[in-house]
Amino acid sequence: MERLKHHAHTALRKSEKYFKTDMVYLAKGGFWLMFGHIIQMASGLALAIMLSNLLPKEAYGKYQFIISASAIIAGITLSGMGTALTRAVARGATGTLSYAFKTQLLWSIGIIVTSGLISLYYFLNGNNELATAFLIVGICTPFLSGFSLYRPYLEGRGFFRESTTLGIWRRPLPVIAVFISLLFTDNPVIIIGTYFLSQTISMGLLYLLVIEKYPEPQQSNPELLNYSKHLSVMGIVSLVANNIDKILVFHFLGAAAVAVYTLAQLPSAQLLKMFSLLGKIVFPKFAQRELSILKKTIPRKIFIFFTSTVFVAVLYIFAAPYIFKFIFPMYPEAVLLSQVLILTILAKPLMFYTQAFAAHGLKRPQYISQITVSVLKISLLLIL
Repeated sequence: MERLKHHAHTALRKSEKYFKTDMVYLAKGGFWLMFGHIIQMASGLALAIMLSNLLPKEAYGKYQFIISASAIIAGITLSGMGTALTRAVARGATGTLSYAFKTQLLWSIGIIVTSGLISLYYFLNGNNELATAFLIVGICTPFLSGFSLYRPYLEGRGFFRESTTLGIWRRPLPVIAVFISLLFTDNPVIIIGTYFLSQTISMGLLYLLVIEKYPEPQQSNPELLNYSKHLSVMGIVSLVANNIDKILVFHFLGAAAVAVYTLAQLPSAQLLKMFSLLGKIVFPKFAQRELSILKKTIPRKIFIFFTSTVFVAVLYIFAAPYIFKFIFPMYPEAVLLSQVLILTILAKPLMFYTQAFAAHGLKRPQYISQITVSVLKISLLLIL
């Protein structure tokens, strides 16, 4: 085993002259993040299979509509705190987790107010089902957002192994809880309540474990708060752009269409998350490296990454009919949509630029890139 490790280490070091990257760091961090993502992907896939096969299309569509709306509502707070925390910790501010958590909760009043107003709207229109669901969202989301900060904290310190191993046991809990609820009901409100409550409790326990395992003197950090505000303003537009599609489909085409669209989007969404792991790995390194060096090395990384995404996209297009026939046999109409949506992964390599902007606190290019693309996407979704 030691000899194998030595040969692998040597091979990675030799490959650095071609990739212009710390390949040993990338392999170590990438292994643990990939392992954690496989667990997350497996639990997410298990949840999707259960819901799509055990729920009627209408009920599954309502569930996905609420999930998408809750993602947008979650942005009405310091949604950029995670990235700002990773950057601060990577630069040595390791005592900012508690400060970030308390600040996140204080700025979550927008979530509570917005969820309450949406709930009131549906209640006044006689839809008690959705009214109750958004009350649950308003109660759980502030705590869920705050507790989840343990992950960017560990990633900022380069503790990818710890982040993965601490989180592995949590992944199956919401799946098990939702499965149990599915045995007794197909009411989307009960299923939503079970999902959010199990997520909040399990995430809260993880946060407490991290605080206990890595005790640090608490540091207030005005720069962290200021930078997270800017990231949050940029992020809310992106959140809307990434989640408004299901909301528009729900209102114009109905809940059943949301179910079809969600499953068609699932493969590309999972691949985008997997590719995002690379961004998490390089972020701490980008924060520590001079911007002038990044300008020279990033284009080569993008070219290599783009070649990989083309191969994956072509492979999926041929495999899609067989995947859906085996996993989602009730949704054959989603195959063509999924083949088109997989092309979105071709733009993912450009994340290296946005990661560099974020790592060095360059606000103006982040505003330009995120808001321009998001506004264009929202406009096209509304028109088309």
